[in-house]
Amino acid sequence: MKKHLLLLVLCFGALVSAPAAEKIQLTLEKARQIALEQNPTLAVARANMAAAAAAVQQAEAAYYPSVDVSGGITRLRDYPTPRPERDFDNTTQYHAGLSVGWLVFDGGARHFRLSTAEIADETAIAECDDARRQLLQQVANAFYLVLQSQNSMEIALQDAEFNRQLESDAKKRQELGTSKLSEVLNFQYQVGSAEVNYIQARRTWRNACVALGQLLVIQQDSIWECIELVPPETDFAEKGDVGELESLLAYAREHRPDLLNARNAVRSAEAAVALAKSEWFPQVSVFYDLDFQRTHSAHFNRHHDRGISFGVQATWNLFSGFTTEANIEAAKARLAAAERTLASVELEVDARVREAYIVVDGSRQQLEKQNELLEIATRIRDLVKEEYDGGTATITRLNEAQTDLTNTALARSNAYVQVLLSLEALSAATAMNLEQ
Repeated sequence: MKKHLLLLVLCFGALVSAPAAEKIQLTLEKARQIALEQNPTLAVARANMAAAAAAVQQAEAAYYPSVDVSGGITRLRDYPTPRPERDFDNTTQYHAGLSVGWLVFDGGARHFRLSTAEIADETAIAECDDARRQLLQQVANAFYLVLQSQNSMEIALQDAEFNRQLESDAKKRQELGTSKLSEVLNFQYQVGSAEVNYIQARRTWRNACVALGQLLVIQQDSIWECIELVPPETDFAEKGDVGELESLLAYAREHRPDLLNARNAVRSAEAAVALAKSEWFPQVSVFYDLDFQRTHSAHFNRHHDRGISFGVQATWNLFSGFTTEANIEAAKARLAAAERTLASVELEVDARVREAYIVVDGSRQQLEKQNELLEIATRIRDLVKEEYDGGTATITRLNEAQTDLTNTALARSNAYVQVLLSLEALSAATAMNLEQ
């Protein structure tokens, strides 16, 4: 029995002293890298890129000749009159051949089909870039929301610790008869209120960790126990140069993937109009056929069993019920729609960049003011506490000062995260985050 008890104690001691699993240290850059490598949305975009590249090869194949080899054996059974019905003539024919065909001219249809495929390939690449741009912004937003929740938890803990110390001091004074029970209960209430705020912030933090884990494809229970976020440097949030608005607009017009796709749609529609017009022209091709046929034997004689044909063939549709004209008008309508869409996307991109630029400027001003207010609120709380300890300030005033400090700290934390989010929004609006 003693051995079992000793073994149990040793096992429990080993479990207690066992080191905790090392957490994954996540910077924003590392989180982005993990998302780019593992997120299934990008995997789909890359697969679409591969399919578009294969479609270009398919379109290029139309420029090459077509070579076919054929061969076969045919068994013929016939019963010529006036022989009996069951008396058949059996004949076996052997065939082998080679045919070559080459489309020489088709009104430029091959060229425009190839152009369309190449534009689709560029579009697939741009769509992948756009998916990457949005994913990077989503990862950054989730990352910053986790940081914001962590800050809220820390502020709640500091609030609880401050009031817990005051509660301890009030209990000591109550024992000496210099303090009332109401003061002790007041600080107990403040501690409990801070703990409730901590629980709420912790719940938000855990949900934010789950959202971040989804983007990083880390599906794990209690993910918040497996990762530890490394905050970015504060200097860039407050002082980092974002550049002039005009240069940002110019960069966005040159690099935004969705804007590039809208331009590709116009180019593709223009190629579709030209492709529809190519139906007005004839198709000219050359061909060469080499054929061997022999009865009862597969040993061909290159002089007696050989047949050769070659030439030029032209096909020109003169009338098809105005189908070509209808196809051209439909292609022109799609071109007009693509041009209107391009204009709309250009306005949208400009507006998003301007809005993000304004938000960055305003959020930085707000953060600067919140930093000043936090210093003032901290100084006021410290002064009021000194006055309370000296008996010249009421407990109500101390509660107000501590509440003001807590609210100001939360507001400053929110303002700081808002600057980070606005900077990321500007980077995504201009597509500069793709270069990061």
